[in-house]
Amino acid sequence: MKESIVDREKPSVSRREALKLGAAGTIVFSLPSFAAGKGEAKAGEGTARHTKLTGLLHNEDCTNFFCYQDFPDGKAGEIVDRYVDVLAGAGVSVLMCNTNARRTNYRSKVWESFWDGYDPAGSDEQPFFAPVRKDRLKGYRKMVGNMYEVYRQGIDYPARVIQRCRARNISPWLSVRMNDVHANDNLEHPFHSALWRRPEFFRQGHPGYYARALDFAHAEVRNHYQALIGELLERYDLDGLELDFLREPFLFSKGQEQEGRQILTGWLRDIRKLADAAAKRLGHTVKVGVRVPSNPDTALGLGLDAPAWAREGLVDLVVAAPRWATLEFNMPLGEWRKRVGDRVTLAGGLEVLCRPHPAAKGRFVTREEAVGAAVAVLSGGADAVYLFNYFQHGHPGWPLAEYQRILNACSSLDRLRKLPRRHAVTYRDVTVPGESYRAPLPATGAALSFALPLGPVPPADWRVELDIEIKVGGEVLPVAAINGTAGVFKNRDTGENGTCVASYRFSCAALSGTKTDQLTLTMTDKTSFTVHRVEVAICPG
Repeated sequence: MKESIVDREKPSVSRREALKLGAAGTIVFSLPSFAAGKGEAKAGEGTARHTKLTGLLHNEDCTNFFCYQDFPDGKAGEIVDRYVDVLAGAGVSVLMCNTNARRTNYRSKVWESFWDGYDPAGSDEQPFFAPVRKDRLKGYRKMVGNMYEVYRQGIDYPARVIQRCRARNISPWLSVRMNDVHANDNLEHPFHSALWRRPEFFRQGHPGYYARALDFAHAEVRNHYQALIGELLERYDLDGLELDFLREPFLFSKGQEQEGRQILTGWLRDIRKLADAAAKRLGHTVKVGVRVPSNPDTALGLGLDAPAWAREGLVDLVVAAPRWATLEFNMPLGEWRKRVGDRVTLAGGLEVLCRPHPAAKGRFVTREEAVGAAVAVLSGGADAVYLFNYFQHGHPGWPLAEYQRILNACSSLDRLRKLPRRHAVTYRDVTVPGESYRAPLPATGAALSFALPLGPVPPADWRVELDIEIKVGGEVLPVAAINGTAGVFKNRDTGENGTCVASYRFSCAALSGTKTDQLTLTMTDKTSFTVHRVEVAICPG
């Protein structure tokens, strides 16, 4: 094996220190707006730490970079640089580089790496791959093999990302997934580290997809993550650390969420101390951010007390976002602002899927939908847009020039409002266990109303069109109105499964320009109908 930079360096976190941080259960192996970083005041000068992030925040997950390209010998560093360059060209001002799921994508001293146990010279029949489904083996081997290859070529992946970010005026952050549950239906899968195969640390009382998420009431679990966080803060010259509680937000056993809330807040105090110590060592501020469910009451019900963390000064960034299933166009960002205050940066997160209701088939967002959701974020009280799962390779699958064009616009409401956009009624995809949440769609009745922020009023020569997918008993269609102004019926098409799609046109003056618009659908003959989809397109001419 070629000696790597990581092998030659003296470990930043000693084995003894690692064992103190991560106790039982852990196997330890030997742009325009430069937000937050270099050039700010020294650590301890509060005004610098409290400077808000601006521009576009982008999360790069721990695997995508390694899945879609090859790494010829000696070229890994250049490939990392090119990847960051694309994001710089897309106007990203803050890059959240994710380093882990249940293992790390770099050679860690305190966690197992993705390739530990993998033999690069071995066949597909080697024991490492035995638990992997045959139809997924090729892709999984490519990903793990590429992670190993970057390491073999002497490239410390997070360090190289940070280095290139600084060269391209992007503020580099590292992001930690706090409870990732991918592949949790197969505990033998090489995706998992040793701690994830110990059922005594799983959440209790929760069947289904999240049943094998770790329970943070256990000190061993908290120590496991603190070991990783301590290593990142000690080893890398980062501007900020993100704790991603949307991978996953289910951290405690059933009925223990509020006790867990106190535990988690106390643990975050320790993390804040680690970040402040890193800031002192680095000579510049190190912010702490959290990504949490879109609804503040949901977050609180799960033990994620982001408002208290903000008030106490434990965090500097709060990202309110959906988990995965769909974009949300109506997140309560105004309520978030009231609760977290004005000191912290509040960002609204965009996911890459869109579906009108939980039973609908998911699909990747269109450019117009991404623009509409970003408009809703910036006109709804947030300081910045945050993108999750918006990759230059894979999904959403936009051509590179379009990818960069749309991302560039997301850093500015003025830029966004010049682009065609689409707003849709969707739903909240995270609920508290036992919560009786009802998604807005499908909805049935003779008179229905939907709240949907449509953003700033467009120029008078633009058009506003409402599309609804409905199921009706006859030929009569509902009267559609926005903020009390009736629309003009445009056309009717056949939908799926016996539905029809009706379109209505409105004057731009129908929009309120405030944070919430009201869409109403009313049957004049008082017959009942069912609505499956509601979307508003706003575009030139």
